[in-house]
Amino acid sequence: MTTSPNGRSGEAQEHECTSWLAMPNLTGGKYMLLHKNRDSKAKQIILNLGAPKGKNSWIAVSSPGLKGVNVGVNTRGLAVAMNSGDLTDGKSYKPGLETVLIAKNMLENCADAAEAEAYLHQLFEAKNYHHRERGSIWFMADAKHAIVAENDLRRYAAHEVSGGFAVRANVWHYPEMIPYTQRTQKQLIENLWRECCVRDTIFETGAAYAEPVTVAKFAAASRQDKIEGMANVLPVCARRTVCAVTIAIDCEYPEQLTTMYATFGPPQFTAYLPIPTIRRNFAPELLEPTFGDAIFARRDAGRELLPPDELTAFEAEMNRRHAKAVEQARAVLKKGGPIARAKKFLDAAFEQNWEALRDLSAGK
Repeated sequence: MTTSPNGRSGEAQEHECTSWLAMPNLTGGKYMLLHKNRDSKAKQIILNLGAPKGKNSWIAVSSPGLKGVNVGVNTRGLAVAMNSGDLTDGKSYKPGLETVLIAKNMLENCADAAEAEAYLHQLFEAKNYHHRERGSIWFMADAKHAIVAENDLRRYAAHEVSGGFAVRANVWHYPEMIPYTQRTQKQLIENLWRECCVRDTIFETGAAYAEPVTVAKFAAASRQDKIEGMANVLPVCARRTVCAVTIAIDCEYPEQLTTMYATFGPPQFTAYLPIPTIRRNFAPELLEPTFGDAIFARRDAGRELLPPDELTAFEAEMNRRHAKAVEQARAVLKKGGPIARAKKFLDAAFEQNWEALRDLSAGK
């Protein structure tokens, strides 16, 4: 079956991004988790840093040359992720801010989820929005609150997440938006299946309510490459999945202890690297496509970095090292110690993790 780039009615649709979040009531009160599997035609992925004068600095994972942000977090502890929404009659071909620029502006100019949503709503009212034939879905989260917005050029709905969890795979959920989708029933079902797979992996038939949701569960959900009994339905992680990011916003010290767990290629072929968002000094291999190129080469050759169980264990060791550093840094901050001292613990853990992942990726 031929895949259409626009997914119009009656045609097969390309694989698109899937995003989800878990609020502090599901993580043991430790952090807000926001995740995005990015799906695109990109062949290169880098760590992208923004430090505009007089505005919030931010960190993101993106393609080289991308003018904006698909998913990122700023130094205030605000995280933003943007997805394509439903096909719609509220098309926006006229000049306006592209969605990746809107997300970047949120990070640079807003301190929390409420400010980000207010900025988005202002752009909608001014019709300063551009996403062609698709609408959009926005995740905006800080240490205490999360908002999901859905819009096209003609309609807008935004609500705070109150149930602890939200997931979107390019399908609007809000009653204000649902009547206006132009996707076929088949296209809607294919997207909703991805949402079900994420939910079922993280919550395991209700077991997660007895134990905290973790970044490891998010990683497992991000790597699902098939839907049992539905070979023709695109899974969460497919050929167009080019990277994955989980942002853990620390509830106590969001500006100092927030972490971005990132892959610089398809998550099936690499490990998540824990990145302290307070850090600003990174190896050139991450700021350029060099490190990610090796991951895409493995993907194209069909070679795993490690067998699944070994990859999980390797990733768990990196996460333990980082978590220990976070608690050491937290102890410093609780005693009123300098941020620079707390940062030393985070930097040391990052450098060890980066060296381990870089060497493993290089076959050392």
